[in-house]
Amino acid sequence: MPYLDNDGTTYYPNQLLVHFNAYKYNLADVVMMEDDGDTNYQQLAQAIVSALLTIIDAGVYAPLVDAILAAIPNSWWTDDADYVDSWYTHSTASSGRLNGAAGNGWMNVSPYFVQPL
Repeated sequence: MPYLDNDGTTYYPNQLLVHFNAYKYNLADVVMMEDDGDTNYQQLAQAIVSALLTIIDAGVYAPLVDAILAAIPNSWWTDDADYVDSWYTHSTASSGRLNGAAGNGWMNVSPYFVQPL
């Protein structure tokens, strides 16, 4: 649900969470993640450092700074998806307000049955 992206906003998406008719079991666990776009900021940092060293005429330090930037793990530079919350044992009978296990979110659910065509 990429449109749920503003912090502090209550959304009412009114959509199916689990389509149990096409699911093998009558129970499901739900995990909500926040996708940050997987942006990698390493190249941006390298470009800024290069520009600043050029502006202040300190190009002699470029190899040192490049070595420091290269020593930082790639995972540090990437804005990966973040865990938000989990809801366990969601069933075809689940209804009402369900609080997430981590206490970071809640959702109101109600059974809705989709008739086959």
